[in-house]
Amino acid sequence: MLHCICGNTSIARKSSEVKPAPEAGWTGNAWRGTLLDMRARSWVAVVLGSLLAVGTGGALAVGDYVYREGTSVPCAINEDDLNNSPASFSTPLEGPFPGEGWNKWIDYDLSEWWLPEIPVETVRIQVAPDVELEAWWIKASYPAAQETVIVTHGYGTSRRDYNALLPSAMLAKDGFNVLLVDQRDTGNSTCVDGRHSAGQDESDDFAAVAEWLVLEKGIAPEKIGMYGVSGGAIGTAILPAKTQNVQAFALEAPIFDFAETAEREVVFQGFPAFLWQLADLAAKLRGVNLNETPIPAGIEAAGDRPFLLLHGTEDQRLAYEGALKFRDYAESVGVSVQLETFEGADHTEGQLSETQRYADALTSFFDEALR
Repeated sequence: MLHCICGNTSIARKSSEVKPAPEAGWTGNAWRGTLLDMRARSWVAVVLGSLLAVGTGGALAVGDYVYREGTSVPCAINEDDLNNSPASFSTPLEGPFPGEGWNKWIDYDLSEWWLPEIPVETVRIQVAPDVELEAWWIKASYPAAQETVIVTHGYGTSRRDYNALLPSAMLAKDGFNVLLVDQRDTGNSTCVDGRHSAGQDESDDFAAVAEWLVLEKGIAPEKIGMYGVSGGAIGTAILPAKTQNVQAFALEAPIFDFAETAEREVVFQGFPAFLWQLADLAAKLRGVNLNETPIPAGIEAAGDRPFLLLHGTEDQRLAYEGALKFRDYAESVGVSVQLETFEGADHTEGQLSETQRYADALTSFFDEALR
């Protein structure tokens, strides 16, 4: 996972401290949260490589360093998201992918997707004995209509990020109720350990959220869907293996092979590829298996429950190849899957470059699955 499983990317983008993250390494989010620029990382890579010479203990120390720093999340709301809500939201100065390609989207006008008239309630949902998730319950049609989509954000961001709010608005404007959720260790949800678990704990939480909709709001399981963006798509992909209370799953920028994705990210961060193996071992020594329920298991468990994949061909952070592998595997095991490709789009950029087409694909998918 490391910093590739992301929502936004700015290295300089700050977080508003809500609660401290125990044992957190770099503060911030995804790969924008690091305090080191690429030049510094190159020096760090040299130093860490030399540490391996001290033997197994040194190698494990290096792996633990990479694991701790690579999985840290801010337990906070990013400062440039603080004013975002369903009623009004905007794109930030620094977005979900690097380079000048983002410049045209800075302060992009999304006002036609704002939801000033739809009732929104802030709720807290108990998902584990000591863990609560905060969410916006966007009641587009409730209680007259039950169709509801759980929406979650990318790694290191929160429900206030535009690329979680925009698809939520697409759904709400089409009459779907939306439960837009802060994952654990993000936004205003409980700060457990300041680490992302690559969808493992998060998917357990999403299963509990779906159960809350069934028990507290009286929503029938066949009327519940889920959409996850980027890092949130990992937990969404795993979710079919955790619950029968969700009928359909939409994923923005999905991955398929977790280890392959993590290894690529280690290289991107300026470290030797083999450090991923050490980081994975260090995590397991801490009792954390970042691939305990792999994505193929989630696909297989879906059965007759469909997937929608949305991915840009030029995604710098999570390669488009992941969507192709996901689709091919789903088809090989007889699971219904639809891939919407956004030509020339970078990480989550299809939401902005072809907004209406994106909205049509998303709402049509859930309309067929839930209505």
